[in-house]
This record gives sequence, structure tokens and C-alpha cells, in this order.
Amino acid sequence: MTGAIFDFNGTMFFDEAFQERSWREFLGQKTGRDVTDAEFQEYIHGRNADVSLPYFLQRSLSRQEIEDLEEEKEVIYRDLCLKSADFRLADGLPLFLDRLKQLDFPITIATASGWNNVQFFFDHLGLDRWFNLQNVVYNDGTIPGKPEPDLYLLAAERLGVDIHGCAVFEDAQSGIEAAKRAGAGKIIQAASMKQPHINRDADRVIRDYCDVDGLLAELGLGPSPGDPTNA
Repeated sequence: MTGAIFDFNGTMFFDEAFQERSWREFLGQKTGRDVTDAEFQEYIHGRNADVSLPYFLQRSLSRQEIEDLEEEKEVIYRDLCLKSADFRLADGLPLFLDRLKQLDFPITIATASGWNNVQFFFDHLGLDRWFNLQNVVYNDGTIPGKPEPDLYLLAAERLGVDIHGCAVFEDAQSGIEAAKRAGAGKIIQAASMKQPHINRDADRVIRDYCDVDGLLAELGLGPSPGDPTNA
């Protein structure tokens, strides 16, 4: 592999509980009903707000309405994060990112989150230790969201590498489909949800990033498991 692209929510930060609580609170206020687990999978996890909000509000929305409503929901989400001791990167991920940085391996983030959340994560989780903010691809209202491949294609372009040589780390079905449609060289699924659907398009499924050597081997940056050089 010549580069790696990480989704953020549910992949680098296992935030399913934060997302569910904030969406349920927000949509309960707006619609007076609860959200089913199937709806979370189909219309929230990994999807842009311009897909989620029109579905739940059952009407078309202007770009400005989407941005305003999305920010209203994200204020709830960020407040929940700041109040929780679980607001941290996935287990093993800081060490894995440290190793990638030491190896000068190109990495970036491609996320369905908007700019305010990207800044929030950089500020509170110290992401600038590993990532160049200018290379991060996020939902700015102009890029088709996952499962369209555009976010991953643009991320590879910003890294200056071919998407076919990139490993994509993803958790959501829409994101895995986006990576596949983009032509990613390898897809690694972070099974962070309570009841993850293991996607057959994923080359490897992980529960955390603690197997740093194994992950480096997946990227071609170390001996493969079982290689005699490991002995």
C-alpha cells in the first residue's frame, strides 16, 4: 500500500452511543418519534446530513436549512463528547498512527462530518499530531456523500497517491461501499458498533488497533503474520 485513508466517526473514535443519543434527542424534538435501528444503519451511520435530514423530516430542505439543522444536532453531540470519559481515540490507534508517522507513510481522513466537527476533533483529540488538516476531506456541502466514491477519491488525490494503492479504514456500510466504488486497494472494517454487520467487501475486520504489527503488515510495512522473519 502507498497510503491510508481513515473514516473518523465509528472508525477512529468509537462514538456509536454519542451519535445515537444525540440523533434521538434531536429528532425527538423535531419529529416527536423515535428512530429505529434499521434507520440508523440506512440513513445516519456514514451518511451526510443532506441524506439524513430530508428523510427524517419528510421534506426537501435548502442547503442553508441543512447546515443550520446539522449544527443544531452537532451541538448536542459535541456536548455529550466533552462530558464523557469515553471521548478518546480507539484503543491502540495513537500507537498505530505514531508508527505510520515514523515511517512517513501518507495518511489522511475522509469523513461525512462537517467543518465544525472536524475542528472540534482536531482541537480536543490532538489529531494534528498525525494529520495535516489541509488534506482532510469533509462534508462541505459540495462533495457527494458516501456511498458515492468522491470523498475517498479526493482524499487520495490530496495525498498524491493512487486510490488503488490506498487502504481505507471504515466502519459503516455506506463507507465501505464508497471505498469499494472508489477502487481502494484494501478495505479494513472497524467493527465498532454493538451489533456490527460484517461486510464481505472488507479485507480484514478489526475490533481495535492494538495489533499494530499486524496492521502494519496489512499495509506492506512489516513482515506478514507467519513470515519466518518474525521469528
